[in-house]
Amino acid sequence: MRRLFLFLVMVFAIMIPLSAQDELNDILREYAEDDGPALAVQLTTPEGTWTPTIGLADGSRQTVPDDRFRIASMSKTYVAVVTLMLVEDGIFALDDLASDWLPADIVESIANADVVTIRQLLAMRSGIPDYLDLDFWDAMLEDLTYEWTAPEALTFAYGEPALFEPDAEFYYSNTNYVLMQLVLEQASGMTLAQLLRERILDPLELEDTYTQISETHPEGFVNGYEDIDGDGELDDVTNVNDGAGLGDGGLISNTADITAFYKALLHDQTLLGEEMMAELLNFSADDEGSAYSLGLAQWETDYGIAWGHSGGVVGFSSLGVYLPDEEVFVIALSGSLETDLESLVDDILASILGE
Repeated sequence: MRRLFLFLVMVFAIMIPLSAQDELNDILREYAEDDGPALAVQLTTPEGTWTPTIGLADGSRQTVPDDRFRIASMSKTYVAVVTLMLVEDGIFALDDLASDWLPADIVESIANADVVTIRQLLAMRSGIPDYLDLDFWDAMLEDLTYEWTAPEALTFAYGEPALFEPDAEFYYSNTNYVLMQLVLEQASGMTLAQLLRERILDPLELEDTYTQISETHPEGFVNGYEDIDGDGELDDVTNVNDGAGLGDGGLISNTADITAFYKALLHDQTLLGEEMMAELLNFSADDEGSAYSLGLAQWETDYGIAWGHSGGVVGFSSLGVYLPDEEVFVIALSGSLETDLESLVDDILASILGE
């Protein structure tokens, strides 16, 4: 009888994760096709971890949980964290002027660059226009594989008027984090890629995370698809360079590595000291009904507040979510900018937390 009881316990323990995996697979099929762009999700709860995938990683191979994607603006959280680490080291303070670390021509040519602080850049409260909203895309389309440098990308903001005085409003501008790249490189004496690796990637053993262009991985990353020429058909845009590798969205990663980063930063809270952690979690209202701090967003869900970040670049979209009240992580990465990751994550949360 005891053997039968133990056997039934083991079977029941196996059936629970299998059932959850099947349900997650069904949800993914509502958002992607078996022969379409890659889609990978990692769900982590106190009860376990599930990693459903769907789609083709390279047009022929089935996507697997370890596959890497461009994570776009999710990279901003990593940049903000290394910035706060340098504050802890006494290199600069959050309320120091960014111009102390920027080249003179950039300070002279970009509105507000002479008066904006490091905090205001990280918090999207600089009033500096977004270079991606200016003439950058037209220039990019002229040479789809050109490798843009940070100073080159910033020239698209040259001569543009400020949107408002620093700290007067919230405005999401990618220019802020390209400027932060230069600040960090000047202050640390390292490239941004080296700094991220030394302070975050290597200590957390994130072997599938790296900075595009500056670094490589022997197995690369999945293909991304978008109708870039407007003919109604998806194009392979994997090699299109839309500012790849820069401070506003330069990282390649996978669901497991991002979960590990979020766990260390937001759950275990071991990456930053108490003071800088408080700064990271000091949110102010943004312009979309949610809140933003320093490279991290906060919003309300049916299951309590969520912390995380989203991202989107040519051919790729990403979303990372942590629910501190539930201790639940959901990381979703897609090889298509068209995938509705917010609805996907909402459906996943409803499946495990809803009544």
